[in-house]
Amino acid sequence: MKKTPLIVILVLMMFSVFLGACSSETSDTETNEETTQTKSEENQNSNEDEEKEEKLSGEITVMVPAGGYYLKHTKEFLAKEFMKRHPDVTVNVEQEPEGGQLTARIAAGDTPDVLVGVFGYQPAKYAKDKLIVNLDKMPGSKELFNRIAPQYIQENFGGKYYVPWNATTQMMIYNKELFRQAGLDPENPPSTFDEYLEAAKAIDNLPDKNGAPIYGNVFWNEALAWGGWYWTMNAQIYYNFNQGKYQLFNDLGTDIVFDKPDAKLKEFYEFMDKAQKYAPENMDGNDFFSRRVGMWLQFGYGWKANLNEAKDKPMVIGEDVGVAPIPVPEEGQTHYSTLDGRSLMIFKSDPERERLAWEFIKFMMEDEINLKSLKELAQLPTLKSLTDDEYFQQPDIKPFVDQLEHALPNEPVAEIGDISNMLLKNYVRTVIKDDISAEEAVNDAAKKARELLSQ
Repeated sequence: MKKTPLIVILVLMMFSVFLGACSSETSDTETNEETTQTKSEENQNSNEDEEKEEKLSGEITVMVPAGGYYLKHTKEFLAKEFMKRHPDVTVNVEQEPEGGQLTARIAAGDTPDVLVGVFGYQPAKYAKDKLIVNLDKMPGSKELFNRIAPQYIQENFGGKYYVPWNATTQMMIYNKELFRQAGLDPENPPSTFDEYLEAAKAIDNLPDKNGAPIYGNVFWNEALAWGGWYWTMNAQIYYNFNQGKYQLFNDLGTDIVFDKPDAKLKEFYEFMDKAQKYAPENMDGNDFFSRRVGMWLQFGYGWKANLNEAKDKPMVIGEDVGVAPIPVPEEGQTHYSTLDGRSLMIFKSDPERERLAWEFIKFMMEDEINLKSLKELAQLPTLKSLTDDEYFQQPDIKPFVDQLEHALPNEPVAEIGDISNMLLKNYVRTVIKDDISAEEAVNDAAKKARELLSQ
């Protein structure tokens, strides 16, 4: 048998390796081409899915609060911008009716898709009545709530029933010119309740201005007849009497605590009775912006825009207007206030409308959109990404931002509206009419509150 020359074997081996390499390269190329094609198809499908999701259609109604610029801003900016993005969507905007009419409309089943309400009792009440959507179950809710600072989020009945759109807190504002005229230092506002009453008396004793009286301070007394929500306009004064240790309810919301001696609700009533002696009967023509009022303990940051509508010309914080914390019983104590804000709730309807309402809320919470809303509505941010924005570091805004550190949120108890209304009715009886004592006012409200909670 002939032996194969070594050179031939080597040539055959090299040829075999060459063929294997070509085969492998061809296989790899085909695999890469198939992978690229697959990825391309997946991306195309993903884009088609995103495009399909963005093609929203339908009609929703958004109800906004009365006052301020909520109606104008929502209708002329938010709704228009959303409909520009989604041409097949119609967003109707209406103002919340006053005088309890919203309650009647809800009872009749005539509800908006999105309600711009308040923190605390409102989401709790509507959630308890099973009227609003648990937003925990909406797509993308986890991502949205993770972008919001935790102090603005409260759960009710095991779910999240509102998105905190914006925040506000209340401080004392005072008229610097009236301070000067009364011989008071406009750069050293009262820090304690006793100092406050002394300053109110001094300003109240000033002579009339163009035939109109000057008042030491003012309270929004006409709102006493508008329901329990007005308690939040007084709560910050009450909190300072007990140094933020007591609100109205215990931690479980099963009993009231405002009748405890350490809660000092009696002292609150007594102080308001004294302060009312230096105040007009109501704000009709006698509000702070008339330039005839020395101090106002109920100024929420959201009303900053109202300074532009002051008599004769706009009032400017730092020049015409001073801002200070709510007074305290004793010098050196912590100054507390309320944490309030606007909540976004979705009333139950059908899945399509609820989803469209949710998409509108997510749009409202986009950083750029939200910042524009905060600026136009004079509100404070709830989004973590906006807290340190340079806009909120301005000298006329920063005091309100700093106060948030010692602000107590409204209690998420469904009955708080009714019980707050009991406190306000007795406020009228003891502060406005002097029919009953402060102690009687506390005891009567406590008795009625417990009767309500026991039902």
